[in-house]
Amino acid sequence: MKRFTLFFLILSAFPFISPAQQTETLISGEVHHGGFGALLFGVTSINSEMVYLRGSRAAWAITFREGHTLNIGLGNYRTDSGFDATGWQVPNIDTPEMRMNYGGFELEYLNRSYKLVHYGIQATVGGGDVRYRDRNIELDRTADSFFSLQPGANIHLNVTGWFRVSGGVYYRYVNNVNLEGTGNSDLSGFSAVLALRFGWFP
Repeated sequence: MKRFTLFFLILSAFPFISPAQQTETLISGEVHHGGFGALLFGVTSINSEMVYLRGSRAAWAITFREGHTLNIGLGNYRTDSGFDATGWQVPNIDTPEMRMNYGGFELEYLNRSYKLVHYGIQATVGGGDVRYRDRNIELDRTADSFFSLQPGANIHLNVTGWFRVSGGVYYRYVNNVNLEGTGNSDLSGFSAVLALRFGWFP
């Protein structure tokens, strides 16, 4: 009997309890998901030479309210043409041609991605390597790895529901290079990149 009375008192108290306020969150409303892959074509400056770049990207796209989109994925970039070693002073070996590739984790923000033309900013954090094109060159060290950070900004054009074109300017910061014929400042520099994006854009 006592248990029944206690249960009744608790139950009767519920109408007097004020409803809890809705919890405020950083992300609210509908969230849409998609993804895309991209082919990259660009030009950059390495060892004071103009060098062509090629690469690819893959990303998970998350669109929040008001068209704010976050792309999370991976990207890679590589030199499509060689470049000469700079300040070469190794006796009995001609100035060699070099190649470079780099990439890593990419994070990109798009503002109002539903607009025909919109803008975004991105950053790539990772690493890469630089090497002599001739792996048989008679040196103890023929390649080296490095850390890279590449922030940038893009302008995007929505061509169709599944195809977008973007053009951007990036700055590549390279650190920890220790290889004859190049250095951190030689591999760092601006790039202009055109991207062809194919996928499902939320």
